[in-house]
Parts: sequence; structure tokens; C-alpha cells
Amino acid sequence: MRPKADYIAKRAIFTNGVRAYNPGDDVPESAVENLFLSVGEDVLPADPEVIPRPAGNAKRAEWVAYWLGQGMDPAEVDEMTRDELAAKEPEVVGEPEPAPAVPYPAPDNTAEQAAPQLDRDVPVERVERPGRDGRKPEWVEYAVYRGMPRETAEESTIPQLAGTDYDLLFGPPPVPEE
Repeated sequence: MRPKADYIAKRAIFTNGVRAYNPGDDVPESAVENLFLSVGEDVLPADPEVIPRPAGNAKRAEWVAYWLGQGMDPAEVDEMTRDELAAKEPEVVGEPEPAPAVPYPAPDNTAEQAAPQLDRDVPVERVERPGRDGRKPEWVEYAVYRGMPRETAEESTIPQLAGTDYDLLFGPPPVPEE
């Protein structure tokens, strides 16, 4: 899989005091040029072909510049000879890790959460909306019938329960079985 951009941020990169790239973010070549970013210090190539590999007979200085641009540790580069630098193969930094397997389609958690309220194995008895003189237990039962969680209904006051738009919040009431 080809990376989206030619470079990957090695460190946090700021522009005008705002964080533009985090470590590991794709960085386009135009940003590297416009922000005067150093390859090997600020960004790493996402693909070994981004920085052209020197010819096999290139001088050590060209190989050192190439490997520093590939993000190799300067101390490690200093310890290697020209022939060792020329023989070394580049590593691809930007290879993404495989995504974890996700079952498709995703399970329907909403149905499981609604199951206790809409369990069709339990017969639903129609509960009428209490009148003006309705007591709190009647309002709680009506609110639960209309889809409000029992705990919420019990914590609510009668005016709150009476003022709730049950159609808007919880949809139509369940259909009683005949």
C-alpha cells in the first residue's frame, strides 16, 4: 500500500505557533519544502524512493547524507564504512500496521439496550396518561410505559413528567397485544 504522503513527521511540527503535524502524521513534500523541514531530523521518508539512492560508487559523504535523510542515527552512520553504507538496504517507515479485524456489520447495540423496554415476549398493557390529579406512581408508570428509564422517572417531579413530550423523546408508545 502506497503512503498518502512522501514524508512522515518524526517530531511535532509547529507553524505560526500552532501544531501542524504530530509524530507519525503524513507530511506532503510541499510542506517539507515550504516549512524548510530537515529530512532525517523533522521528517522521515514514507517510502525509500522519496530520496534518490546514491549510485553504488558514490562518495561516503553522499551516502552519509542519504542515510541521515532516511532517519538513521548519526552515531550509527559515523561507525559505518562507505561500503557498509552502500550495502545497507533502506527500511520503509510508513508501512501501516494491519487494522484489527472488525466484524461486519457491527453488532446492533441499540437493539440490545432497548430490549428490556421493548421485550415482545412480555405482554404490554396500555397505560393511560394520568389526569390533573394524578399521583406520582401513576406518572412514573406512564413515563416508563412511554420509554423513559424507571430511575429517571422516579427522580423526576410530577410537573417534569407531565411536561415531557414523550413522542419527541421516546417515539410512539408500544402497541398492546390483543
